[in-house]
Amino acid sequence: MHFYEESLLKKLEEKSLQIEEDLKRFKNNYEAVLFHSLAYSFGLKVNAQIFKQIAESIDFTVFNKIRQNKTQLEALLFGISGWLEKPEDPQMQIWKREFEFLHAKFELPSLIIRPKFLRLRPPNFPTIRLSQLADLYHQHQNLFSKIINSKTTAELLEIFKHIKASEYWDNHFNFGKISPAEQEKTVTKEFTELMILNSVLPLKYTYHKYQNEEIADEILDFYREISAEKNSVIDGWKNLGLKFKTSLQSQSLIYHFKSNCTPKNCLNCSIGFKILKENKNV
Repeated sequence: MHFYEESLLKKLEEKSLQIEEDLKRFKNNYEAVLFHSLAYSFGLKVNAQIFKQIAESIDFTVFNKIRQNKTQLEALLFGISGWLEKPEDPQMQIWKREFEFLHAKFELPSLIIRPKFLRLRPPNFPTIRLSQLADLYHQHQNLFSKIINSKTTAELLEIFKHIKASEYWDNHFNFGKISPAEQEKTVTKEFTELMILNSVLPLKYTYHKYQNEEIADEILDFYREISAEKNSVIDGWKNLGLKFKTSLQSQSLIYHFKSNCTPKNCLNCSIGFKILKENKNV
């Protein structure tokens, strides 16, 4: 098997072990684990763990019961984030009332998990991303089934294509502060592809593997259809003369960097050994 495919499958197997642990914690509820994983992706680097904590603090059966009401979905996420304590405008008052109603009806724990705004561009503010997460679950009542049954990257991209924050956020980035620039806050294709790479495909791989279905080749095809990411790790590989077209290449080398370069395992790495040998001969 080619280096890229072999490396990526190793990454998927490692990720699969993490997903198995989550499935044990949440009683083999794949839908709940998908929700937690997507929340992690919506949080990006700064709020990934915080968003996952927020998602895990909600009994998914509660979230599932209210998913037809987008206002309640937002209210639940915003309330747990501690943003509705002092409403500054009529819409915030609506979210606050809905959160108090849900809190009493479902006997929710009095828990506050505050996302961070520091070092984030406004389109990535947690307010926007949590609203988009609510919209995703509002639009797709059978999200898990759609993801599992998708056969191509185009089908997966279509699921996320029309996801956007609610109308309030067209002229807001934060609560009570009107932005002079009015624009729908949609999810970009690049952001969607990152979610697919980091959350959707590993769970899809794990699910089919435990159904005893041969899925490796099909999963690798998804990676071949998504463009390579852009980040500092990929830039490092490019400086060594490597060229990237697909996420199959980029994902495999990101994994290789973390599992070999970061722990300085150069002597047991064919790439590192070759570089060391060439430098020795210079």
